[in-house]
Amino acid sequence: GAIITESGTQIPTRIDTICLHGDTPEAVGMARALRTRLEAVGVEIAPL
Repeated sequence: GAIITESGTQIPTRIDTICLHGDTPEAVGMARALRTRLEAVGVEIAPL
């Protein structure tokens, strides 16, 4: 994986977790969309 900076530079990095904030009206929809996309590309979703 990689982090893409505001200037477009890619910083290679290992990404093991993603943290989502649940205090916005869009949080549930964002979480569902993220899960769908991650599973579509073969990422295993596992509880911590």
